[in-house]
Amino acid sequence: MESWRKAWNGTTPVEPFQDTEWVEKRRDFLAELSDPSAVSDDVAAHEYRAIQAQWMIDHVEVLEGAGAISRERAVQIRRFRPSK
Repeated sequence: MESWRKAWNGTTPVEPFQDTEWVEKRRDFLAELSDPSAVSDDVAAHEYRAIQAQWMIDHVEVLEGAGAISRERAVQIRRFRPSK
């Protein structure tokens, strides 16, 4: 949980790959991304930020419930979810 707080404060990135359950759930999404060793550093960094963002979108309720983000921030994040 502390790493999530730090990520939202901008001091350290969320490490989505440590969440093995999420990695399994998002296997197709992750497979669509480039191999980091085959692209430029800029592309690899952009795609990693996309992975971090998707992880945070998927965990917004957990983050909000733990007090890691405010209700207002959670509302902003939920806007990025696809409509069902």
